[in-house]
Amino acid sequence: MLYVNTIIIITFLIIFIKTNKYDKDQFAGIDKKKHSLYFLYPLASFLLKKTGLEERLISKGGLSEKIRAIHIRDNRENQIKLFCYQKTSFFILSILLFSGFSLVIQIQDNIIKANTFSSQLTRPEDGQGNETIRLSFRMVNKSNKEDYYEDEIIIDNKERIYTDSEWNQILEEIIPYLEEEMLGENLDLDQVDKDLNFINHIPQSSILVEWIPKDYSLISRDGKVNNRDIDEKKETLLTAILVYQDKKVEHTMKLTVLPMEFEGAKLIYKQLVDTIDKRSEGKKKSKNWNLPEQMGDYSITWKMPRSNLSAALLLVGIFVSAILWFFKDRELEDKIKLRNNQMLIDYPEIINKFILLVNAGMTIKQAWTKIAMDYKDSIDNRGGEVRYAYEEMLLTVNELKLGVSEANAYEDFGKRVGLLPFMKFSSMLVQNLKKGNKDMVGMLKQEAIESFGERKEIAKRLGEEASTKLLGPMIIMLVIVVVIIMVPALISFGI
Repeated sequence: MLYVNTIIIITFLIIFIKTNKYDKDQFAGIDKKKHSLYFLYPLASFLLKKTGLEERLISKGGLSEKIRAIHIRDNRENQIKLFCYQKTSFFILSILLFSGFSLVIQIQDNIIKANTFSSQLTRPEDGQGNETIRLSFRMVNKSNKEDYYEDEIIIDNKERIYTDSEWNQILEEIIPYLEEEMLGENLDLDQVDKDLNFINHIPQSSILVEWIPKDYSLISRDGKVNNRDIDEKKETLLTAILVYQDKKVEHTMKLTVLPMEFEGAKLIYKQLVDTIDKRSEGKKKSKNWNLPEQMGDYSITWKMPRSNLSAALLLVGIFVSAILWFFKDRELEDKIKLRNNQMLIDYPEIINKFILLVNAGMTIKQAWTKIAMDYKDSIDNRGGEVRYAYEEMLLTVNELKLGVSEANAYEDFGKRVGLLPFMKFSSMLVQNLKKGNKDMVGMLKQEAIESFGERKEIAKRLGEEASTKLLGPMIIMLVIVVVIIMVPALISFGI
């Protein structure tokens, strides 16, 4: 993964430098607040054009209409390209960041492997506690290189000076219960071949228990049965010491430990563990000790297991990049939905303004122009909010100034908006221009009444959607409250 990440980053830097001025004229005057990744757009443009993806993205069904609906007064082709460049830039940046993180982790792993590990182990100082080290090893037959064995092993690097700990207070005990719990997965005391369960506390009491095996090489202090190196069953004794205030009770049990059967790789693994244990015990007071580098016909090489975090990070980066790529499409859909809701909310207001101006004696064109220019004045001089319905009306005013007939301009308006109420409105205006309609104002008043009812329904629906979105945070807060209440209760009951 080190080479893969390095190649990705170097390739990116080379292409980024070479394409820094690629097609730079089309990015002049770009709004850097809306396009925070503008510095990657030349690279994105280069990649899309060279791979042929630009044409496929631009020709994607519905994209042109959606971009035009959002950016009404902007150049549609430029906005479509900028949208594609923005998607691609997010994808590139995500891949680059995760590759960088992956590369850093890989370099750290290599430095640690190169500088800290050899066949020599340093024991923890007295009082620091035992250290568990996970290593991988490779054993190669010196006379036959094709004969090798590799695996991982957990080594208990014990303290330089081993000290015994004793229990301070132990209470009276229930012997049958203790014997049953102590067996763990073993059938009975005469067939012990699995680790024992050394409990140190009797539930629902103040009784403490200390375990003392007669043979620590056979049964360890924590109940681990060391039956790897025995050839036949062995009998041993195990003593449980129980103390309650000033009383001390000793209960001794006779155990029969059965040998563990080994074959193939398990046998080699056992021999290696035995060799390491012997070296560790023989150098108990030495600060440094060496792992075996050969065993019988095998030579052994040691190395730290390679971390898969680097590869995982790169895969996560690719996955996140893909999500961001499709997220941009979803974001565009959300903008279209927001635009449609906004236009439907503004529709009753536009109809009422139109009725008021027509009743005041204005023609359809004059009323239309008056509404659109008032909106333009509020945007240019008073910092008003951009409203998509008025932007479409303003575009229609510009078409009328360029000589487009009123009927065609209003028809185009309805088609561009693509919403039924606006299409109905434009149809009324066109019908009035072509055939005349004395009752047009009455029809518009009826349309205004119906549109207000629809506006209430839209507001109600938006409110329901907002309350639904709040359910997620409310559920999370409920879970947190339940955890805050239940955890102390469970702790107090000793669960």
